[in-house]
Amino acid sequence: MPALSARWTSLLCLLAFLGPEPAIAQGARAERDLLELELEELMDLVVVAPSRQAERARDAPATILVLTRQDLALRGYRDLSEVYDDLPGMDLARAYGDSWLRNQWRGLRRTMSVPYLLLLDGQPLNHLYFNQDEIITALPMAQVERVEVVYGPSAVIYGANAFVGVVNIVTAPGAGVDRAFSGRISAGSFGRRLIDLHLARGWGEHRLSLALRHDEGRLDDGARGGLAPFSEAYYADRRLWGAFADGRFGGRYASRHRHQGLDLRWRWNAWSAYAQAFTLSSGYGNAYAGDAVQNDAVWREPDRVLGIAHELVLGRWHGETHLRWRESGVADGSYFVEGYPALQPDGSLRRVVDFSYWGSENRSLTLSHDGELAIAPGLSLVAGLRREHKDLQKAYRTNYGPSVFPEEFDSLEAYPFPPRAGFDTLPGNRIRTRQWSAYAQLRRQWDGRFGEGDRHVLTLGLRHDDFSAIGPATTLRGGYSGNWGPWTLKLLYGESFNEPAPRELYGGWQGSGSDPALKPESGATRELHLGWQGRQAGAWISAWRLATRNDIVTVAGGATNLGRRDARGIDLGLRARWADGRHEAWIFASWIDAEEQRDEGSGMRRRPVGDAAEHKFYAGWTWQPTPRWTATLRGRWMAARDTVASNPVGRLPAYAVADLNLRWQALPRQGLVLALGITNLTDRRYAHPGLNDASAGIEPGRFGPDGQWTGSAGFYSSLLPQPGRAVQLSLEWNQ
Repeated sequence: MPALSARWTSLLCLLAFLGPEPAIAQGARAERDLLELELEELMDLVVVAPSRQAERARDAPATILVLTRQDLALRGYRDLSEVYDDLPGMDLARAYGDSWLRNQWRGLRRTMSVPYLLLLDGQPLNHLYFNQDEIITALPMAQVERVEVVYGPSAVIYGANAFVGVVNIVTAPGAGVDRAFSGRISAGSFGRRLIDLHLARGWGEHRLSLALRHDEGRLDDGARGGLAPFSEAYYADRRLWGAFADGRFGGRYASRHRHQGLDLRWRWNAWSAYAQAFTLSSGYGNAYAGDAVQNDAVWREPDRVLGIAHELVLGRWHGETHLRWRESGVADGSYFVEGYPALQPDGSLRRVVDFSYWGSENRSLTLSHDGELAIAPGLSLVAGLRREHKDLQKAYRTNYGPSVFPEEFDSLEAYPFPPRAGFDTLPGNRIRTRQWSAYAQLRRQWDGRFGEGDRHVLTLGLRHDDFSAIGPATTLRGGYSGNWGPWTLKLLYGESFNEPAPRELYGGWQGSGSDPALKPESGATRELHLGWQGRQAGAWISAWRLATRNDIVTVAGGATNLGRRDARGIDLGLRARWADGRHEAWIFASWIDAEEQRDEGSGMRRRPVGDAAEHKFYAGWTWQPTPRWTATLRGRWMAARDTVASNPVGRLPAYAVADLNLRWQALPRQGLVLALGITNLTDRRYAHPGLNDASAGIEPGRFGPDGQWTGSAGFYSSLLPQPGRAVQLSLEWNQ
């Protein structure tokens, strides 16, 4: 890996020196022991995401899926966003560009933001400007203990944007361990190079941990097939781009990514402090048509976090106070090369190209306290207070170079490039907002109420938020969970709201103050969950219905509240083991029926939500033929789906893909594992639907008799071609 050696060799040597002495590796044993545990024990895993308190997954007031550290390793995920590929109820769009991915959960297609929260140890990581969760791709995996995926609204506990659920990344506590050292180095197809490390050391009452990640690669050149919007002829045609077609700013179908993450933590008794730095850096991938935007560019989204926390035990109250500063935005060196028809003084349209730098700075300072009060046996209260101040960008900081005619643009040296977007050209282009919130949730538990071994849990929660920008919001949550031996029944209700993202409130093309009158989306979910869990097999089914109002939709010139959505669905899960635990299989299935109502000028119209597949199936099988070998095959099938109305490709065909991961414990005592991962095993050529209005189309463009170009109907690609077969070889260790 020549591209990484200079940067990482000295660090690897240092980490190896600081790492543990050779010993029987707990991590190596853990992977083998996983397949020896009874499934009943796995279903009784303790989770914290649903209610900010430790409880069994089957007692939590939500449908919850847990992926353990061993699940992540056995399935061969290369980054944490890949867990979305195997979760029911989700429709992914992977553009591999400035929008790296977009996850459509339970039928909610958002133009800009996502309708759920990404949490790292319970603290939100959604982008401060876009309210997106793409930073999950840059999080170090070596320190992850488990991933808790909570289905259903969680606004009472987490506030805005926990609309359809939360994804909580839980890191390893490392308590009682003097030294721990784990990581992975891998290389493979499409230039994919990956280093992911975690080091932890303890000295008496002090504990220090460091996790870091570097992930780089490029697009699969063969995935685009014959799609005209990604034709090399588009990017390299001087008639379309002038000198941009043969310079360092374009001229080829290429888009590299380089994502990085660093997480440094210190703990002393009840005090802890942390510093985190995550960066997404890529070109524009497949997000835009090749005659509209050069994709071989740079778009960087840095994210920085500083925090300090203190655990408080006061009588029966056990809480934690967090003071957290965060900055996320767009680095001012991010640039954009675009081409478009411009209106001329004589009323004609003529193609022009230009270059622009983009930037955005957004900061927040949050003080919060969350805790639990044991009121009496079986009765507890979870409550919290939160105060947050934000300093936000309104419109992007954007510095444009002049628009020029391609046929007259012969040399890059002659182009007056603008300065980087390190300053605002718009007056009053920042806004400071304030938010305070308070919540309380009661939990009442009865054991043996109607017979030996049964358990009943009743949950009731209420939250009030007040935002200086959008006003107040109050949400309610209620749930019942009953357990009779192997059976579990849950009846759930929850309200939620989505705060408009700053990009939607202020950053539209109208500039500063785009549409600050946007109202938050509101919604209510009702869900019935039934589960059965035996020693070697388990199954569950959830039926849910979600009704939303004041949906936020991005339109020309900004964003607006348009209509409502009504979605209903069924999620199904199965898991089984046999042959003394040497085989394990899991299956998920989803059915979604989602409709939206929009005011289209001539009146309200109902239609299916675009880009959501009605039926989805996911399956996986792990086989352990010997104590040192494991093989995991996982796959997914997506039914044909209709796109959004603005997408000229009206319907995408069904597709099925499979991935294979082989693991061999080369040196079990040192926790050394060799892994071979193959994604898209059958080299299936398929595409996801485009982002935003996806209006570019796929018909080839042409030059008319007057020399003017008629090509893509819009900027955003209608299809997002996905990578073909990829092979990744990894060396992993866990000590």
